[in-house]
Amino acid sequence: MSKCIVFVCNKQYFNKFIYTCSQLITTGKYTGDICLVIGNDLCNDPLLNCKFIQNNGNGNVNIFIKHFPDIEFSNDFTQINNNINTDGRNLTKQFQWHKMHLFNIFFKQWDYIFYLDCGITIFAEISPMLNTCTKNTLLAHSDAFPTYEWKLHTQFDKCNTNIFTKLNNTYNLHVDYFQTTIMLYDTNIIDNNTYTDLINLTLKYPISKTNEQGIMALYFTNIKPCFTQIPTHNENIHYYDYLSRNKKYNYIMLKSC
Repeated sequence: MSKCIVFVCNKQYFNKFIYTCSQLITTGKYTGDICLVIGNDLCNDPLLNCKFIQNNGNGNVNIFIKHFPDIEFSNDFTQINNNINTDGRNLTKQFQWHKMHLFNIFFKQWDYIFYLDCGITIFAEISPMLNTCTKNTLLAHSDAFPTYEWKLHTQFDKCNTNIFTKLNNTYNLHVDYFQTTIMLYDTNIIDNNTYTDLINLTLKYPISKTNEQGIMALYFTNIKPCFTQIPTHNENIHYYDYLSRNKKYNYIMLKSC
C-alpha cells in the first residue's frame, strides 16, 4: 500500500513547509515520499535548492517538487468573491485555492495521500494516523469538533441571496463538514474529472467564505460523499486537533499551538 505525504505552499509559506516537514521526518519518524506542491511564484526559485530538500531527495525520505499553474478565475467570479462577507482570506490567502490540485489524477500513482498544512506542529510518531487509512474514504477533521453544532451552510455567504438560495435548494447544507488542514484519502476517490468538477463548482457558487474549504466540503459531502471524521485518538495518544482541548492530552499534531 503506497502512501505520499503532500504539502502545498507558496513563497510566503515556504519556511512553514520546512518547519513542519522537518518535524515530520524527525519527530514524526516518517519515511517515504513527500510531495511539495507549488504554484508559479516558487517555480524555478532558488529556495527549492535549499539543503533541506537536497538532503532528503533520496534514501528513506524522498522530497520532490510538483508544480501546478496558479488557478486563474474569471472576472465574474472575482467580482462576486471579492465582496463576500468573510474574514478576509478571500483577498489575503487566495493561494489556498491551490489545494484543489490535491485531487488531480497525478496523485493516483499512490494508494493514499496524507495532506498536511504547512505550519502544523508534530509532537510524536505519525504512524497511528497513517494506519487509519480507509478504502474509498476521505478522512479529515470536522470543523465543528467537538460539539458538531456548525453545519456546512456556515461556510457560505448568505448575503448573496440569489446564489445562496440556488446552492441551498440544490444541496444539503445541514450536514457536518471538514477542515482542509489535514486530509487522509484513498486516491480511488479521484476521477479523471474531479479537479475540473471542483473548479466548476467554485465558479458556479463563488460565495465560499473559506476559499477552497467550503467547496471541497460541499463536493465530498454531497456530490461524492466520502468524508468521515478521522479517528481522534487511541488508548495512548490523541491524533490531531486544530488546537489543544485539554492540557493533559498528548497529541501527534496540532495546527495551532
